[in-house]
Order: sequence, then C-alpha cells, then structure tokens
Amino acid sequence: MTKLNYMQCWNGAMALLGAHKEAIIAIAGVFLFLPTFLFSQFVDQPLLNGDEDINGMMVVYSAYFSENALSIMASNLIISFGGLAIYFALAPSRNNTVAEDLVAALKVFLIYLIANFLTGLLTLMGFFLLIVPGLYVACRFILVPVVIVDQDERNPIEALKKSWSLTRNNGFAIFLFILIIAVVGTITMGVLQSVTGIIAGLATSGAGWPFIENLVASLTGTAFQLVLSLVIISIYIQLTGRKSDVKEVFN
Repeated sequence: MTKLNYMQCWNGAMALLGAHKEAIIAIAGVFLFLPTFLFSQFVDQPLLNGDEDINGMMVVYSAYFSENALSIMASNLIISFGGLAIYFALAPSRNNTVAEDLVAALKVFLIYLIANFLTGLLTLMGFFLLIVPGLYVACRFILVPVVIVDQDERNPIEALKKSWSLTRNNGFAIFLFILIIAVVGTITMGVLQSVTGIIAGLATSGAGWPFIENLVASLTGTAFQLVLSLVIISIYIQLTGRKSDVKEVFN
C-alpha cells in the first residue's frame, strides 16, 4: 500500500497548477469567485451583539437562513458545480476543453451531490463519536469526487467504497496534511483580510470599503478552494500509483 508523501503531493499539486492554470482559473472565476463575491455583496451576514447564549444564536441564524434560503442554496449549488468541473479539468485520465469539462460535470452533477450527501451523513456519524473520528472519516472519503470524475464511477455508494479503499492506511496522514494546509491557509486569508480591513478603515475614518473587503475575501477564499482541489487530485494520483512521482505527469 502506497504511503502518502507530503512533499511529493505538494510538488504534484503545484505541477498540476502550472499545467492547467488557464482552465481552472477560468472555471474558478465564474463558478467559485463570482457567486461568493455576489453573495457577500448582496446578502447581509447575521448580526450578533456578542452576548447571545446558544438559544439566542440559534434564533438569529435560523432567521438568517430562512430569509436567505434561496440565495444560500443557489450559491452553494453553483460553487459545488464549479468544484466538480475543476476536478474534471485536473483528472489524469481527461484532457478536454473547458466547455467539455463543464458539460461532463453537468452530466454527473446529481450523482456528485448524492455522493456528497452520503459522505456528509457518514462524517456526521463520526462526529457523534468525537471530532477526530469525524475528521478521519471525512479524509477517508476525500477522493470520492475524483473517483467519480477519473474512473467514470456512476454509483455513489461504489464511489465511497473506492475512496475508502484508496485511502486505506493513509487516513490520518491525509488528515494531518489537510490540517496543515487549512491552518496555513486560514492564517494567510485572515492576515490579508485584516490588513485590507485596517487599510480601508484608516482611509475612510472607520467606514471601510465593503466592496474591496468582499473582493479580497472572495479572492482569497477561491484561491484556498483551488489549492485544496489541487492537493486532493495530487493525493489521488499518488495513492492510485498512476505515477511514481506526480510531477512526471507533466514532463
């Protein structure tokens, strides 16, 4: 069984970026960045005073979701579709145009949503045990979308089984790798957004520039999603043994 090599995976992810940057940036711009930016611009976030208890927070968020259910659902569906199309653009067995990737993603989008729903249920069961088992389960199913895309798997349950098999003996290694990326990414995004907020606040005497702040937040969030997609594909390439070194794919 192949053991995950962090450095090889990261190098492979960067090689994937270099080889497919035009396609994935085009898809991400329309289907990840744009809905995220428009949502942040036109949908107000829930307002908390800071002294609410759990029940108070539940009331605030319940009202927020009720008032914005359509916008939230539409935004998430578009972003999910964009993420699937990016996997099609990066999958080792595929070499299509952006238009062909979008059409292919549309054909399996329902299967992808069902697989995500099943993954969410199983992950939630893991969280009922403890946080770590939940995260472990999520990492074992992290390759589900890639299996659907690269192996033409059209049975959501089989996609889950194949991801579980491919990640055998690497669950915690994947968890630690994703955790490192998440921590570094969160800190980086937080710093960039904080600096933007400070500059905007100083320049406007505290009023801020919501447009610029939302723009920066959407750009950094999109970049982070792209990095995760690249890493997941790179993990898949390494664990399937398609290449001993993922960089060889692009030589």
